[in-house]
This record gives sequence, C-alpha cells and structure tokens, in this order.
Amino acid sequence: MDSALQVDRKTLMALASEAQLLSNPPGQIPPGALAGERVSRQQGRGLNFDSLRRYQPGDDVRLIDWQATARLRAPWIRLYNEERERPVFLIVDQRLDMFFATRGQTKSVAAAKIAGLLAWRSWHDGDRLGSALFSDTKYNLQKCRSPRTSLPAVLDDVLQYNQQLPERYPDETPATVTLSHVLQHASHLIPSGSWVAVISDFHDLDASGEALLAALRRRCEISAFITLDDLHLSLPEQGHLAASYQGREAAFSLSPGLNNDIQQSITARLARLQNRLTSLGIRVNQIVVAQDLIKQLQKGV
Repeated sequence: MDSALQVDRKTLMALASEAQLLSNPPGQIPPGALAGERVSRQQGRGLNFDSLRRYQPGDDVRLIDWQATARLRAPWIRLYNEERERPVFLIVDQRLDMFFATRGQTKSVAAAKIAGLLAWRSWHDGDRLGSALFSDTKYNLQKCRSPRTSLPAVLDDVLQYNQQLPERYPDETPATVTLSHVLQHASHLIPSGSWVAVISDFHDLDASGEALLAALRRRCEISAFITLDDLHLSLPEQGHLAASYQGREAAFSLSPGLNNDIQQSITARLARLQNRLTSLGIRVNQIVVAQDLIKQLQKGV
C-alpha cells in the first residue's frame, strides 16, 4: 500500500529519532530558559527547583513565580524535581473524513505520524503516556502508564486504526463515533496536569465537544493539531472538478469568482475554528498535510 495512504510499523519506529527534534510540550519552560534563573533550594520544601509551568486552576498560589509572571505577563508557577513528570495523552482521529488528500499524504496518515512523533517524544522525556484512537464506529483507550509500557500499545493502536481506513473507504460506513463521544469517555483517564494533544480535522466539533474541552482545559494543557489539505490555496482558476462522498456526487466548473468564493469560505471556516479553540485556552496548530510535518511541529509544539 502507498505510504501516502497508510503508515506501517517501520515508519512509526523510524520516528523515534525524528522525535528528538521536537521541543518540550508547550506550557513548560526548562531550567535556565529565562535570564537569571538557576537551580536553587527553597526553604521549607527541601527540593531542587526544576522548571516553570503555566499556572492552572487549582495550583497552590504559593508556587507562583512572580518574577517570571511579570516578565511573561501571565501567571507561572515553579516546579520541583518530584513534580517534574507530566503525563501526555494523545487523542487521534482516524475516521473516514481524515482519509483525504489532493496531493501527498492523507490527513489520516499525517495524524498517525504526528501521534507517533509525540509518543516517541514522551518516551524520550520519560513521561507517562496514554491515548484514545478512534474510527467512525469504535475507539480504544490506553491509560497513562510509563512510556516503556504504554508506547507499544499506543503505536499498535495507531497502526491498527490507520491501516483499516483504505479497506473501509469504499463502504463509507456512516459515523457513529463523534469527537464529543471520545472526549467524554477519555476524560476520566486523563490525569490532572497532563498535556493533551488532540489530532483531528475537528469537522464535527459541536457545543458538547467545546464544553468537554473547556472542562478538560481547567485541569490540563491542551494543544489542537488541525490537519488540513490546502486544496483551497492551490485550486486552478478554471477547469472541471468532481467529488463524491457517502453516496453523493457533484461536478462543477471552476471560474475565478467561484475559486475566490471557495478560498474565502474555507479560510473563514478555519479562522472560526481557531477562534473557538483559542477562546477555550487551547493552543492551536494548523498542520498542512502536504508540508514537512517536523518543521510545522517545531513551530507549534
């Protein structure tokens, strides 16, 4: 099978070295990143200063680092060695809507590779790892465990769900699993203080999903990786296009005016989605599947 349509185990295993090119999860500053910071022992705690993290509701206000807060214009707290671990939880969309591309790899392949890279990053960092992989009809959850224990299971789920898509595509099975459904069932497995990566095109994000994300954001850091095909930026000014989806077919002729309308419509939809997620305090990364994933992740992660 063409690697643009599905991933294989060799591809996922090869991501181990590339994952080292990614930075730490967002929301955490390593020691020494701010001028004047140094490892110091705090009176009464008997612990070494380790790093800074964004303040989250429920954190002890006594841990706020007021100097860093003033510099960065947002509240940050000090972490110590025993608090260094940060669980990582991946929510990965492998539904039929993700099995799409006009050039290069499909959105589902890009999502699988992103999940693999973030899973290997967790393994390198020694962070506990958990996941939720889902298709149109089922999902599978992995609790946050040590990366040596959980990494094989997470990669197996990525492989299984991704490789099922080419076989299921001709049937276009009606979807019974929604993003909200998965968020609802995965939330109770996600420890407070985790970093959550949601990898999807978010085509069915609804009010229920937003409420679940808002509740999760109150106790976790969340990054959204919106996978998209940039067809709207590369449409020809004229010509004929045909498309089919779930038994519906359409054919139409492009004109400069229609081309412009399509670009404006998709650009506006992506902007609305970004605004909705950003308003919840979620870090948004738009991932164009035909472009270099590592470079895009280096900018966003």
